Amino acid sequence: MTIPNLNLAEFESIEMDFSGATCWGTVPAVPGWYAIETNAPLDVLAECPVPAAGSRHYLIARRLQDAQFLLGQGAVIVPAAKGAPYIVYSGEHGDLKARAREHIRGSRGTGCLSLSQYELAKAYRWTFYYRPCEQHVPGSEGNKTLRNYLEQKWRAENGWPILCSR
Repeated sequence: MTIPNLNLAEFESIEMDFSGATCWGTVPAVPGWYAIETNAPLDVLAECPVPAAGSRHYLIARRLQDAQFLLGQGAVIVPAAKGAPYIVYSGEHGDLKARAREHIRGSRGTGCLSLSQYELAKAYRWTFYYRPCEQHVPGSEGNKTLRNYLEQKWRAENGWPILCSR
């Protein structure tokens, strides 16, 4: 059996809503892969303030600083033009619904973007793409090694999402 590559064209998506509505309601609570796309310019992301004390929310501006070497090597995904959408984050998780919620509203238990805390992020479009394991590789039962393998393979083939650290 050949494991199919991840292709974002096959992913389902939701627009990330920061108003408190539960836009993640359609995302299944199953293992799989996800990506976050935005049209927020890099210079806007570089202005994201430090998140609330005591949280494990990612330091977005710091993530951009950390990626500068890869950016200079052309290995980072960047917008094709000002205002164009691009993938800023990708990952795998055992519960796609929980992960969508964390990246929108935050979590004290795991690192996440927690985008709703940034007023400047709310001025741009953010999309959460997701693909359940069983839909992509039937019979995989959400295998963690498979999730890690395809996550890293996608990044190697498509470029490094600028807000990812590992």
